[in-house]
Amino acid sequence: MSKRAFLLLFLFYSSSFSAQNPDELTGSWIELIGQHELSEKWCLGTTAISQHYRVFDDFQFLLLRTGLAYRFSGNALVSVGYDYFYSKSYSEDRPIVQHRAWGEFNLNSRYSNFAISHRYRFESLWTRQEPQYDLSHRLRYRLKVEHPLYKSIYLSVFNEIFINVGRPYFNQNRMALGLGYRLNPNLRVELGYLKLHFDRAHYDRLRLAMFFKTDLFSREIK
Repeated sequence: MSKRAFLLLFLFYSSSFSAQNPDELTGSWIELIGQHELSEKWCLGTTAISQHYRVFDDFQFLLLRTGLAYRFSGNALVSVGYDYFYSKSYSEDRPIVQHRAWGEFNLNSRYSNFAISHRYRFESLWTRQEPQYDLSHRLRYRLKVEHPLYKSIYLSVFNEIFINVGRPYFNQNRMALGLGYRLNPNLRVELGYLKLHFDRAHYDRLRLAMFFKTDLFSREIK
């Protein structure tokens, strides 16, 4: 079962590259996502994302994120946080710097062997436009589905749409398909394909993600 899944992913990944516009580049998208338990209700999230115009080459952007989350139950979380975003254009040397404040709601559920996650996020973005910052807002919704394939291997699929608060309303869409592997309950990795769709550009990315959990508190009084 796992060999078939890897073969399907490889064929999908290869065909997507062959179908892309010759002017577009095949790049990489690397994620490192941590969840750090502070108590039974509170946890701290950390994220680092790096994107390259070519696979592991030609830097495009770096995003650093941190956020504090409150767990209402095992299925629902509310979070607030901050992002730092630094980006360079492929054809221009002047970088883009953004500071982002955000709030989000996560709802997780299960249907048969499918793990389903809904994420709703509101962001305020301060983009540096010399000599000042330009303020904008947007809404994001992500639907993610995971399904076990064989032992510790699982299939991961998600789609996320970004909507501006104001014209033009469409900001971007992200679609990903990949395979994940759980090394242990606190560590897993995913490898797959990510499609970035903008109004005037489309990017194909090899996506590599690592998720880890840490426990920063003890439930036992010593």
